[in-house]
Amino acid sequence: MRKISKTYHTIGSFAKLTSTTGRTLRFYDRKGLLKPSGYNEQGHRMYTDEDLFRLHQILTLKYLDYSLDDISNYLEQDGKDFNASLEMQYNMLLQKQQHIQRVVATIERVRALVKDNHTIDAGLIMLMIHSIQHEEEQKQWLSDRLPDALVQSMFMSGSSLEEQLELERELMMTLNDLLVMFKQGLPPDHPLVQEHALPLKPIYEQAFGQPLQELWKNEAVGVLEEMDPQLISGHFDPEFKNYLSEVFFSYDGFAD
Repeated sequence: MRKISKTYHTIGSFAKLTSTTGRTLRFYDRKGLLKPSGYNEQGHRMYTDEDLFRLHQILTLKYLDYSLDDISNYLEQDGKDFNASLEMQYNMLLQKQQHIQRVVATIERVRALVKDNHTIDAGLIMLMIHSIQHEEEQKQWLSDRLPDALVQSMFMSGSSLEEQLELERELMMTLNDLLVMFKQGLPPDHPLVQEHALPLKPIYEQAFGQPLQELWKNEAVGVLEEMDPQLISGHFDPEFKNYLSEVFFSYDGFAD
């Protein structure tokens, strides 16, 4: 039987043939995914048509968003249980798709909040993103500890998206003003701080659905203080949190 000779490709021609790059092929070599079938006299990598088939497998799995470790495992198993693997990858991609959709929705919401305002502190923007990210967890945590009507009011259930955005935008602007004054070293009882803190009263009364002097007397404040910091204010400077607390509890406008 006549022996069929193999066709060898240099790394450059092989890369061109497969629409990849020499850098990618060298990377796959280092990772053990695709070793060249041989080397020429100059020590350059040489590839065969069998390598071409393996590379197509790698590129297909990469297109399906398999990790390099998963690709390596698949190639070692020689395609065993690929249907089950494909089903698992499909479900993983669906989860990633849902995550991306949530991230996009969060960014859209925050962009609407800071629209036409380029002076908002980056930390407050991070705080808002963090809050939106954990919104459902916050709601569930509070629902287990507070009356449902209060929780619904806090999250403005039933309000339009425009109304929610307007309230959140006003809250962010006010907090940003207070943060600027905090960094300037103005004390909580400074007249300018008091003036800028005044809008917080109707904002929080609208959010909690009751006068603040009544809110401080009920269980809501204690519950909020017990809340896992991961769910509420992970991006707040602790000193600024204390500053806000002093503003809330010492400012005359909140006791009216």
